Amino acid sequence: MFKGINDPIEIRVPMKLSLCPSPRGRPVDFRKDEQILKAAGQLFMREGLQGTTMEQIAKEANVSKLTLYRRYPDKNALFMEIILSKCEHYLPDDILQVPDNLSGREALERLGIALMQLITSEAGLDLNRLIITETTHNPQLGRAFYARGPEPFHNAVNAIMERLRERAELKTDDTALAADFYVALLIGNRMCEGRRLNLIAIPTEIQIEHYVKSAVAFFLKAFN
Repeated sequence: MFKGINDPIEIRVPMKLSLCPSPRGRPVDFRKDEQILKAAGQLFMREGLQGTTMEQIAKEANVSKLTLYRRYPDKNALFMEIILSKCEHYLPDDILQVPDNLSGREALERLGIALMQLITSEAGLDLNRLIITETTHNPQLGRAFYARGPEPFHNAVNAIMERLRERAELKTDDTALAADFYVALLIGNRMCEGRRLNLIAIPTEIQIEHYVKSAVAFFLKAFN
């Protein structure tokens, strides 16, 4: 159906990933989580969320259904973990902060480069297409994804704007609006449009860096 969710990106399994505790105090085998996430990703891309069953996932991952259900109550939970693992690969928590040793310009450039690398990558595009397809049939999944993905991201960008305002590096009375303008500069350009329509190849790091630096310079000039 789609490809890209299983490109060579490490799936990092945090200590809190499994949604159900291991029985009788036994330690969780995180290798099982990796097997499950990889198998589920392959099936979701090939069959879609609606066309995939938990039984298929267990078989593909070479685990029992009991093991699967102990970790994930349903395939929606699995789907969400796969999406978030991809997002966290490109946008780790430290990217969404403004360290004291970075200027506002540097922090915005760092975030912008990471975001554009995500949304122009094969994995990012394929995930976006799959999310749009599946949430058409399952609006509840769309709400859950927004609550765990885009909403925290927008909140984090707003927090960055507030931090820059506190440091007198940004002049605005509406940091949320500034955050929206900043993100729009990154996702609404011709490079991203071309990737979404499969008209151009994945941009190089140099191309992304050049665009982001120009966009940040324009943004800061508008708000100072």
